[in-house]
Amino acid sequence: MPQRIKLLEDLQPQFSFDGATTFTTIESKVKIEQLFNHGRWKLPFTMKHLLFCLYLPFGIILWPIRLVIIVLLFSLTLFLPKSFSKYSKPMTKLAMGIKTKYNGLENLPKKGDKSGARILVCNHLTDFDPYPLFGVLEENHVMVGAHIKDVPIVGKLYEKFNTIYVDQNNKPKARIDVLNSLSNTDFPLLIYPEGGLNNGKTGLMMFNKFVFGLGHSICPISMKLHNDWPVEVDYINSSWFKNFFWWLLIPYHNFELTFLPHESIKQDETDSEFATRVQNIIAKQLGLEATLFNYTQKRQYAKHLLSLKSK
Repeated sequence: MPQRIKLLEDLQPQFSFDGATTFTTIESKVKIEQLFNHGRWKLPFTMKHLLFCLYLPFGIILWPIRLVIIVLLFSLTLFLPKSFSKYSKPMTKLAMGIKTKYNGLENLPKKGDKSGARILVCNHLTDFDPYPLFGVLEENHVMVGAHIKDVPIVGKLYEKFNTIYVDQNNKPKARIDVLNSLSNTDFPLLIYPEGGLNNGKTGLMMFNKFVFGLGHSICPISMKLHNDWPVEVDYINSSWFKNFFWWLLIPYHNFELTFLPHESIKQDETDSEFATRVQNIIAKQLGLEATLFNYTQKRQYAKHLLSLKSK
């Protein structure tokens, strides 16, 4: 299921427009266009493209089979007791072709330990980032906009995943709702504070500060996607449905997740400073830059690209 949600914080643009296609930030070596893929096919064309094209007929035959399995698993999750999800999650991961390597599992919050990190913070690479975590997380909270609860089928499905519904236009109430949910269970909250996808090749987008001011410790997670295929699983202005189509067409997806030591806000630290510190910790682990670009700027840049395309 898609995991993109609107940010809870209204962030102001911090970029200047340089010419036709370039955006820059202060004290950043990375330009905003470098954070995202700009097409489905990788360039330049190599022998891998030819080999992938030879595989495509087999991929197209397997595509509906994988889809049927995934739909069946989600349907069973919808109608069977909530406990079934612990079986459906790893099977869905297998059907989606996700291979995962885990590092630092000693830092993963233990079930039943309410004194441990209650919030898992991860960089955001694909529409399907939660699935690599299904192999190590028995249960976890996810946070989505309150309006999703009323969406037919989707809202019912999210209820099976310990969803915390928040009013995106009422931050004080959202804070209370999240804290109440965390106090009633020992499940961690999994969140992607960048708010949107990037390509994971040059930098991370700015982290939204919301969860960093809740008074709970954080378990940072660095995620890498080792994509050896000549196609990208996402590109800017691509839709979730297009990404899903190509996702099932690719034989498998190789993720590497590293759970880093827990971090807590310091006495003299603001929630924004804490968010930036955790962003830098994950960026350093990945060998990327922690940029000042935020999700609002990504949306504006995406609209700019569309306007150029329409001319």
